[in-house]
Amino acid sequence: MRTVQAGDRVKVHYVKRFQDGSVASSRSRGGIPVEVTVGTDHPRLPGLGLGLVGLLPGNHVTLSVPAAQSAGAANPGRLCRLARTRFTEHPSLPPGKWVRLLDRRGRRRLVRVVEADDRVVLVDTTDPRSGQALELEVEVVGLLSPDAAGTPVP
Repeated sequence: MRTVQAGDRVKVHYVKRFQDGSVASSRSRGGIPVEVTVGTDHPRLPGLGLGLVGLLPGNHVTLSVPAAQSAGAANPGRLCRLARTRFTEHPSLPPGKWVRLLDRRGRRRLVRVVEADDRVVLVDTTDPRSGQALELEVEVVGLLSPDAAGTPVP
C-alpha cells in the first residue's frame, strides 16, 4: 500500500483541541472527511503542513500547533466602527458580548463588542481563538488519485 507523500490529496478526519478546552471535529460537521493537499495550508487545519507524510490510510497523527499558526496572534488593530443599524437583532450590546453579523460578502462573522452607543458600535473582529495553541489529531481516511474525480488509490 502506498504511503502519503507531499502534494498528495487525502481525505482526513480531525479533532482540534484548543487551550480554552473547546473542541472542533470533522465528525461533528456531518461526519464527512475533509480533503486536503499534503504540504499546503488548509483553513480548517492550520499547522498540518507535511505532518501526514509517510502515513498509510487508517493511521493517526497528533500535532501540536503553536498559537501563531493556529488562529494567529491576538491583534488589537482589528477594531471596526459599524453602524448601530447593523445590529437590529441585538437590542443590548454590553462590552465583551460576542455577536454574529453578516460581513460585506454575506458571511456570518463572530465579533466582540468593545463599546456601543445609539449610532456606532466598536467591534473587535479578531478570531475568538486567537492567541491559543491547539492540538490537532488527524486520521488519514483515504489517499486520492491526482485525477479530477478524486478516486481512491488502491
